[in-house]
Amino acid sequence: MSQLRSAPDLVVPAPRSVPEPVVEGVLAPPAPATVPVSARHRVRRWFLPAEAASAAVFGSVVALALETPLLFALPLVVVAMVTNYHMGLETIRPGLPHLGRIVRDAALPMLLVTMGVAAHLLPPIRLTEALAIVGAVAGTALVGTVLRRAVEGQLRLVVVGDPEASALAAARWAGDRRARVVGAVLVDGSRRDALALSDNFGVDVVLGSDDVAHWVDRWQTDVVALVGATSPESVRRLSWALEGTSASLAVMGVVDRVAPHRIDASTLAGGTLLHIRSSRPSLFVRAVKAAIDRVLGTLLLVLAAPLLGLLSLLVRLDSSGKAFFTQVRVGQDGRLFTMYKLRTMHVDAEERLAALQAQDEGNGVLFKIRNDPRITRVGRLLRKSSLDELPQLINVVRGEMSLVGPRPALPQEVEKYDDVERRRLAVRPGMTGLWQVSGRSNLSWEESVELDLRYADNWRLVDDLGIGFRTVDAVVRSRGAY
Repeated sequence: MSQLRSAPDLVVPAPRSVPEPVVEGVLAPPAPATVPVSARHRVRRWFLPAEAASAAVFGSVVALALETPLLFALPLVVVAMVTNYHMGLETIRPGLPHLGRIVRDAALPMLLVTMGVAAHLLPPIRLTEALAIVGAVAGTALVGTVLRRAVEGQLRLVVVGDPEASALAAARWAGDRRARVVGAVLVDGSRRDALALSDNFGVDVVLGSDDVAHWVDRWQTDVVALVGATSPESVRRLSWALEGTSASLAVMGVVDRVAPHRIDASTLAGGTLLHIRSSRPSLFVRAVKAAIDRVLGTLLLVLAAPLLGLLSLLVRLDSSGKAFFTQVRVGQDGRLFTMYKLRTMHVDAEERLAALQAQDEGNGVLFKIRNDPRITRVGRLLRKSSLDELPQLINVVRGEMSLVGPRPALPQEVEKYDDVERRRLAVRPGMTGLWQVSGRSNLSWEESVELDLRYADNWRLVDDLGIGFRTVDAVVRSRGAY
């Protein structure tokens, strides 16, 4: 095997022989003559036709139940099926389809029916029937996506790139429940680089392989990720090499922290451009979010009022002091506001803080102790169940907070922010957010900031809905709540 001299020579589509690993002892024993197909690959092969057949059946059943005319129902089911599954196996490559993709695929048949009704070519009742039929197809795709990901388990990734980018990628997915790096093909790397990557992350490594496809099959790969600095020629040659394999090709680079819904592709003068949409949603979307916060916040506050009254009484009976705790926090664009919570500590908590600093178990910025002696008996229950945060609905109704957003920061935290961390203040803080559903107090400061920045730059209303559902699970499991 010869080490690669440059990225454009990354892959030779027609190798003469299978190379041996450069770093002995890092890879598994030599590959067998035939590579067994992994369970997840078998699932992917049979799952797509099964899902497509189910979608067609459910769409047809709904049409029959509604007594929809055959000449309308049959073409509608066909169009819905084509828009969902015309890409074949690429439809369900790792990470796809996401919810936005399924909704977008359902939009075309609905648009056609809407145009027919608007032109008086179809009666208005067809619009309702179309919504039910297309919804059945889209719903099947959604259920299929959930089931497939549950059956597939962890995705197996192979990274191709320079040692530094490969190590960063391995670290990023280390411990992730959905994906892990199982192999690396290093470009311009040394034996020392390979051994370091293998020892630190348990990754099989080869140096400058002339046959990436061989290692892709041997490692039973789901995704090959091209990382670090690369060239258009590298991408093209690697895509050629992966033809006929079960792995999909992905490029991870400058748009890593940009959500897919903000990326559009186009061509200009023969070049492919990736357009990045503004991280600031339109005025309409922001107005809808604000309206949802006020209306839903008011409704939840009314429903929670009896429970808040009971909890307030328990707090007062358990320890002396007011039932509610108020604290100044920093909101959107640095505006200060008073945040409300149910009191979970004794009234002298601030005075006792200095004596406990040496026991800090927090993330280096926020003070946290798992068994904080300042917390009352009722307060410990409130924190475990997150019920102490219910009064923040008052802040939501007042427009100072959102139902979903970054964690509301303390003024002393914000004083230490750099320019990047200050970006967390671009949106209203939330009662819940990515930080809460991802571990809360168990997160490091860097992880917490990264989650908040990801939300601030890429939030969508549909993502808020998903975070809301995940919050229920996080509260039930009490992850990171102390």
